[in-house]
Amino acid sequence: MDWTIQDWTTTRCLIGVIRMDMPSKRKLALLFGAGFIFALSEPLILLALGNDLGGAFWPMAKRSLEWTYFLREYHSLIFAFFLLAVPLSYYRSSKASNLEKVIAVIITGIVFGLLFIFTLLNWAYYRDAFLLLPTTYGFIMLCSVLIISGIPRNPFKDSKDKFSNIAHILLVLVAVWLISPGITAMAGLSPSPPKLEMEKGIYEVEINDYEYPMPEEVSSIQGDYEEDVVFSVYLALPKDHDEMMPLAIILHGFANPFFESYVDWVETLASRGTAVAFIQYPSDVMPPGHDTYELHEEDGMSNHPYHLPRAKAIDAALEFMVTLLPENVNSDFLLVGGHSLGAGYALLALDWALENNWGNQALFVSLEAPYARPVQEHLQINTTRIPDNFLAHVAVSEDDMSVSECFGVHHQNLLGNGALFIEIPSDRHGFPRLVASHYLQATEAHDDLADWGFYRRIASQSNWLVASLEGNETSELEYRNQLIDSEELRYMGKWSDGKSVKQLRTYENALSSHDYDHCENWSGP
Repeated sequence: MDWTIQDWTTTRCLIGVIRMDMPSKRKLALLFGAGFIFALSEPLILLALGNDLGGAFWPMAKRSLEWTYFLREYHSLIFAFFLLAVPLSYYRSSKASNLEKVIAVIITGIVFGLLFIFTLLNWAYYRDAFLLLPTTYGFIMLCSVLIISGIPRNPFKDSKDKFSNIAHILLVLVAVWLISPGITAMAGLSPSPPKLEMEKGIYEVEINDYEYPMPEEVSSIQGDYEEDVVFSVYLALPKDHDEMMPLAIILHGFANPFFESYVDWVETLASRGTAVAFIQYPSDVMPPGHDTYELHEEDGMSNHPYHLPRAKAIDAALEFMVTLLPENVNSDFLLVGGHSLGAGYALLALDWALENNWGNQALFVSLEAPYARPVQEHLQINTTRIPDNFLAHVAVSEDDMSVSECFGVHHQNLLGNGALFIEIPSDRHGFPRLVASHYLQATEAHDDLADWGFYRRIASQSNWLVASLEGNETSELEYRNQLIDSEELRYMGKWSDGKSVKQLRTYENALSSHDYDHCENWSGP
């Protein structure tokens, strides 16, 4: 075949594209920076669209949780993959094309961007619970660095590339630093947490949602964040249960009205014979003065103007709930609970219930990671109506970075005798680490610690109410003993190596204890 000059020129150009000249150090730095910015693009775009920091980083926080659960489930396969990937990357370092090295530089930048976001979220939320994610970032970084430059070289022997060699060594050290804490966990060598063999409920659960009429004065000031939410009362009933049953009312946390986040809580109660009403209320409301008030938090209360429209919505939902309850629901036996802001508003629901003479035979209040209740005078609870047959759990998490434990301390003090203050501790002895965060009660964060520190109590709460309604004194006493301050309540199992998991810390009166006496004169920002 005859070659022309044009053919030869075209062939050389193609070879040049395939081989690709290695960019200058400046261009490599720009490629690294481009990868870094690309990793931050989602929260930056959300910030530009008007989201606050929490809203901008929330999608990545949720995705990190999903990635972590994936890494936990397949940690052995992933570890085996990296055992092959690291030496293969070193082998490719002498054979890699310039294009491969450019891609490796970009990947390194992306990893640094993801690591930067992870560091922020770890400081604000994770509290070192996500061990395998930084380990995986470290392995990816190590593979990329090996492809770019192979093993580190002595920077003092080659003065021409001193800066590159120092940067190379630093990148390898960072990768090893990220890998080291989680390598035994990824290899399956760390102690594992105890599995709770909790008896399952005997009933299947049927769940239906019913939109309630939102007061016009509330709907007229709602924002855009929850515009797609059809605010409803979700009613969960045990199937084929024709006998009388107690009632539970549950309220969600701030900016999370989604039933899916609390379905495990609801089903744990309902599968044991308790009817459950999950109340959705709007978080995103803009009442007069919402942008000019000065926040004050004290004695478990806050002066948020948002309380007023939310309270109206909750009241409307409760009144609507009454029309949904089957005839075999006995509201004399009642549980009122909530999470975070919903725990503060659970006290509003409790006052409404007591005013209607509900819970007069047996009453349980479950305040989980509680935030403030309203300071407004007409929204105060009349605790003199609380019956003698009353129990309560006010539970806080050791590594809750969202709300102060002092809210819960003051809520316990408000409820008085029968209310037990519980601190759920973190235990990082093995893997997965047991880190008590603000989101322990959410379905998305349902892990072994949640089983021991939360769902075990929820199951006993439902069982206690059912036994009380049935007049079964033996069972009622058994479940009561699982709910009051006792060794059985505090016990949290043992790690696989025999070490006891840190027990629940309980207080009959947290405000007078040395651990929480700082809450007596505490006030928020």
